Amino acid sequence: MCRSLNFLECLEQIAESARSKRLSLWVGAGISNDPPASLPLANELKFHILERICDSPDLRQLYEARLQEGKEIGNRIKHYPLEAFVELVLRNYAPNIVEKIAEVFRSGEPNGNHITIAKAIRNGFIRNVLTTNFDLLIEKALYYLGWTKGKDFEVYFTEDHFSRMDRNPSLPCVFKIHGSANDESSIKVTLNLVASEMLSRNRLKALEHFLGAQETHDILVIGYGVGDEFDINPVVSKIRSESRIFYIDHRLGNQSIGGLPRVFSGFKGDTLVCDARMIIRHLERSLLLG
Repeated sequence: MCRSLNFLECLEQIAESARSKRLSLWVGAGISNDPPASLPLANELKFHILERICDSPDLRQLYEARLQEGKEIGNRIKHYPLEAFVELVLRNYAPNIVEKIAEVFRSGEPNGNHITIAKAIRNGFIRNVLTTNFDLLIEKALYYLGWTKGKDFEVYFTEDHFSRMDRNPSLPCVFKIHGSANDESSIKVTLNLVASEMLSRNRLKALEHFLGAQETHDILVIGYGVGDEFDINPVVSKIRSESRIFYIDHRLGNQSIGGLPRVFSGFKGDTLVCDARMIIRHLERSLLLG
């Protein structure tokens, strides 16, 4: 636990975990928002989709009065999982929405976050990355460093991948628990699962393996808002593990330490409240520039 330490000492514990090859990453959309990637966060995407649906005069009035961000229903939409929202739109309004979303998340170039993560993987400091992101930016960053999928690292994102997953993989792995933009069918499977408020058996095993693989395992959760109330959170909240969580609560102008979000109640660890980019920069300085 870090709360007996000051903020900078806790920050150094994360770097030391990576140096000792005990650190895995759980990353969310927040790491892909900075340029040049500039991919939308979940709520940005939800309200953009909603505004496009409501482009007729009748729906526009409803959108402005009740649906847009800050309005009555809009405030509820902010807390509704993106995947469940997209499944609802797919079923009722826009049958081609998955293709449009996949196109968005296939675009963009890796930013400093992705490059630092890729270099940490290449240098052996991090072996496992779990992400709810559809985008391809971690893979692209590894390609830019000269690595090849299947030879230097593995990526798991389909039901078939997860069913054949090696429990003790020899290569660094990226687990894309919600699918990947280069395979639209993997996203559609996710939408159906989330709308049903469940994870598939194979994805469940992958998540449990990632979170509880080793007694000395540390997990840095960064760019992720623990908002997957339908599928991931119910699973995580039931896990009891010796793994230690460093959860980053991204807030500008703040540097403090607090307790973990409730979903991680079965883990030891702490929340670092700070600019998440500070964590990435510290890892870069500690691991790659020292």
